[in-house]
Amino acid sequence: MPLWQLFTPKNAYTKEEKADLAKKISDIYSGPTSKGNFGFELPRFYTTVVFHEIEADSFFVGGQSHDKFIQIEVVHIARTNEGAAALMGISVEQILENYFAMVSEVLKPYIADRGYELEFHVETAPFETWKIDGMTPPPPESPAERRWFEQNRSSSYSADELIVATS
Repeated sequence: MPLWQLFTPKNAYTKEEKADLAKKISDIYSGPTSKGNFGFELPRFYTTVVFHEIEADSFFVGGQSHDKFIQIEVVHIARTNEGAAALMGISVEQILENYFAMVSEVLKPYIADRGYELEFHVETAPFETWKIDGMTPPPPESPAERRWFEQNRSSSYSADELIVATS
């Protein structure tokens, strides 16, 4: 899971723009550059993007109504910054720099280029607090997770599929 929640002014995006942005957000974690930037590629279905359209009279920043502001909250569970840094052999700071550079590139045409202001934050939740379809997701890079990646859905797995090969 990355779960992205975008709190936007009502009608900020068309249905097609939402779908395009959701695909580009998913590509951050499961696209051609994710492995090179973070050392991993997640199953696409792990990424969820939810748009919350807010009426101008219900969106306040600093106590004042604001119709050109977007708030984005992201929850990461599937991987940690520390784990990604270890996979890549770089610092957590560099992982975060890579991540925010990718996020900025994806969001710019939808936010800054349209004159919206943005607040963005990421929270990390413990892996052990996460379930998909009642199952604990398989460990990163395990055969079960690779199968989930290939099938783009969850499915039951055996204990043997949870063993992560070491090099």
